[in-house]
Amino acid sequence: MKTLRNKLVMAILAVFSAVSFVTAATLSYSPTVPQTGDSALVISNKAAVAVTTSATQNTTSATKLTALMAGNSYAYISTATTTVVKATPGVLVRIIVGTVGAGSTLAIYDNATGTTTQIGAMTTAIQGAFEFNVTCAAGITVVSASGTPALITVVYR
Repeated sequence: MKTLRNKLVMAILAVFSAVSFVTAATLSYSPTVPQTGDSALVISNKAAVAVTTSATQNTTSATKLTALMAGNSYAYISTATTTVVKATPGVLVRIIVGTVGAGSTLAIYDNATGTTTQIGAMTTAIQGAFEFNVTCAAGITVVSASGTPALITVVYR
């Protein structure tokens, strides 16, 4: 019973700590970000695991937490074109092909020009969400070419 109560207290602390970074003399919260589709039990378990003992928390961790909480952005592409999705370093999270194209392709680059450091290429003949989760050091550019263009959503942060 006591263990269950402790887990519940930690889960409640996690919920309140997600709003603002909390540090106490003997307890700090280092969040584990829930993923889409996580059940309440999984989120609670992640929160319980994330509670650690610590006297201090550095500014870098708080800054990283703020960036994580900011969420993802997106770019919608519906024509055959070169799209600079993000001109600065970032993370390519996923590419969603909403409506397939006829003979069209995508080339994905780690830069802001779409000419060098290609990190991927794909046909747009298959509808779906394609996970990348890759860090791009110089930006994210997607080149849509050939045929009838697909309707594409690029998710990034």
